[in-house]
Amino acid sequence: MTKTPFNIPADFADKPVEKIREAAVQGLAQSREAFEKANAATKGALESLEASSSIVTKGFAEFNAKALEALQANLGMSLEYFSALASVKTPADAAKLPADLAKKQMEALTAQAKDLTALAQKIATESVEPLKEQFAKTVKPSA
Repeated sequence: MTKTPFNIPADFADKPVEKIREAAVQGLAQSREAFEKANAATKGALESLEASSSIVTKGFAEFNAKALEALQANLGMSLEYFSALASVKTPADAAKLPADLAKKQMEALTAQAKDLTALAQKIATESVEPLKEQFAKTVKPSA
């Protein structure tokens, strides 16, 4: 047997060239199949990331609009307070206004915080869905 720079496995040494060629073609086919699967998984992951970022972008726009709405409502309450303060007739009425404003602001802030928290949770939940779905497709349980 001729000395080669690498060792040929014993099970191939006695086989004709056709058998070796078959094994090489089979190995190439398996490599090609593995590449196709990896490529499909990568494309799926990118698509799910794009979907997730799109959801986050839309969610942030909605969140910002809701926060701006809350700011406008709070500004409106402050303007109403100053308008009421300018039109008071007695010191007792003037003394009552800050407590009324504080109560209205606390109620409004509580409701606004609840709405913004619910919206943030919705954005987080929805933005993770495409990633979860892709993960479930890619990593199938071996049962």
